[in-house]
Amino acid sequence: MTLNKNEFFKEFNISEEHFESTGLKWEELNKIYCNYKRLVPFLEKEAEHVFSKLIDLEKVHSVRRRVKKPKHLIEKIIRKGKKYSQLNISVNNYRDIITDLIGIRVLHLFKDDWRNIHQEIIKLWELMETPQINIRRGDYNIETLQENVNDLGCEVVVRDHGYRSIHYLISIPVTRKEKVFIEIQVRTVFEEAWSEIDHVIRYPYDSDNPILVEYLGIFNRIVGSADEMGTFIKKMKTTLLEKEDVVDIQDLENKFK
Repeated sequence: MTLNKNEFFKEFNISEEHFESTGLKWEELNKIYCNYKRLVPFLEKEAEHVFSKLIDLEKVHSVRRRVKKPKHLIEKIIRKGKKYSQLNISVNNYRDIITDLIGIRVLHLFKDDWRNIHQEIIKLWELMETPQINIRRGDYNIETLQENVNDLGCEVVVRDHGYRSIHYLISIPVTRKEKVFIEIQVRTVFEEAWSEIDHVIRYPYDSDNPILVEYLGIFNRIVGSADEMGTFIKKMKTTLLEKEDVVDIQDLENKFK
């Protein structure tokens, strides 16, 4: 079943003028839609397989997975039209160009938990590109952070809007001849909450509203502080337990004197 152009444009609030400006061809988008719709059941199975491997990892709090819906795939291609038009996107290459047909989010509680998760991910899968650590400008000294993660083979990227997440790209076969990419995002539960709210507020029309941008920025800084507080409390608990162990040992020694 193919897409009806007029109904699709109405559903996603796309004007004919905007579509024409992208340089995309509706006939090719319909081919992509039909091909991808056939792939979705296979992708659902693969997403579940990856999910099952990640959910049992130490330090993982929870895992979310999603397979992009066929209509949303076409909407994304049109929304970022010129980018994909310049890449000559077609039914033959869209699986190589669009890397988030399957998206997995791995959530953890404390900032430093991601190092353990990182080691497990690189054991499980071959990475298709260098892992990307996305940080908010002002969070860290960039040079120092890059030095600290060089041993992990990661790249630090500064995001002006405050997006924080660590991205991994893996590839899995869905048929004998076809492979697709899976994007794995690793972040704290606080970062996930901010990202979800930011997406709802910004997408797709209010991304440049200065009032919204300002308040989302304040919210983002609060999230960063919450993660710092979580790390601080975790370290404090470790210190207190160590002191309790010292006191217990001293009490035991005094009993045998």
